[in-house]
Amino acid sequence: MSTSRILVTVLLSVLPFGIGSLDAGSTGSGVGDDRVGRIDHLDTLILPPGTALDGVPVGGLSGIDYTPEAGFVVISDDRGEVGPVRMYTLSLPIDDGVLGEPQFLTRIDLLDRDGAPFPPRSADTESVRWAPGADGVLYTSEGEAQAGLAGFVREAGLDGGYRTEVPLPDAYTPRLDESGGLVSGIRDNLGFEAMDLVRDGAAVVAVTENALVQDGPEAGPDVESPARLLEIDRGSGAVLGEYIYPVDRVAPGALPQATGVSEVLAVGDRSYLTLERSLFPETGLFTGRIYETSTAEAENVAGEFAVSPDTVRMDKRLLFDFASAGVDPQCVEGMTWGPRLPDGRRSLVVVSDDNFGVAGQTAFHLLAVSEK
Repeated sequence: MSTSRILVTVLLSVLPFGIGSLDAGSTGSGVGDDRVGRIDHLDTLILPPGTALDGVPVGGLSGIDYTPEAGFVVISDDRGEVGPVRMYTLSLPIDDGVLGEPQFLTRIDLLDRDGAPFPPRSADTESVRWAPGADGVLYTSEGEAQAGLAGFVREAGLDGGYRTEVPLPDAYTPRLDESGGLVSGIRDNLGFEAMDLVRDGAAVVAVTENALVQDGPEAGPDVESPARLLEIDRGSGAVLGEYIYPVDRVAPGALPQATGVSEVLAVGDRSYLTLERSLFPETGLFTGRIYETSTAEAENVAGEFAVSPDTVRMDKRLLFDFASAGVDPQCVEGMTWGPRLPDGRRSLVVVSDDNFGVAGQTAFHLLAVSEK
């Protein structure tokens, strides 16, 4: 398998905003407990179209995670329509700030509670994280809200078999009225794209892509969307906290349904990196931005079915904009800490979803994170 590496300069004429230098803290308010100084782009690698493993196309990569012991794992958002609901173990060499050729090592088909493959369109898997000890994974599904199918956070073994499910508060369950309209819960295709483990793996943090129906609007040209960050104890299922994260307004020409939080990554006890992306259908271009955000000064709304517009939200601070770096992000959806770089900086690996040829390509981006 040959792999081409590209660094695409995005033209000003088709960007929703201009290109310029970006330093940490250039936008947004202060973030408590911040630990990231700046993020720099090092390399981008595009996976050749048609890449397959065991006769099934590799595509729809929406989540990625890494540990030194187990390496990389990626998950596909295939709803059981192109192939089975699945994840892969992956070798992705990083040598002195340069990405080597990726090798997809094993395909692991994820199984439902009954031990059988997921029926088509019953799961929309998005984020994946190694379980403590890397003897399994935790992963999310957005579900299909318009069909009344709830999302979930589950744990699976390395054989893909079901282990357990993290209980979610009732506020997240999609509910429809008699006419079929959503009245509460996660919106269709705007659920748990983002997830990480915190407290040494004892708790799960998941972020909705946009607001719950009862909390406020989807992101629009004139309005942010109040998404929820949810922290749950893995052992007891107790809700440890819920906070409101403000999703960016939709830029002119962007598709609202493809604008939102696609990943979250813990930085400290209260601080996170969030990945937000948008699609511009007329040009086929995407945007991708990484923010640092914190719950330090935000209001804890744990247990509230619906939140007030006056709720004190999480602060956010723009750290990295792919456009400002002159890089075409593609449909960036997964993000993980990678190995430490030779110069001491932490590597950050971001993967994009090719939507199985409908929009975008599979890209691996290597970034370098300077810590404060």
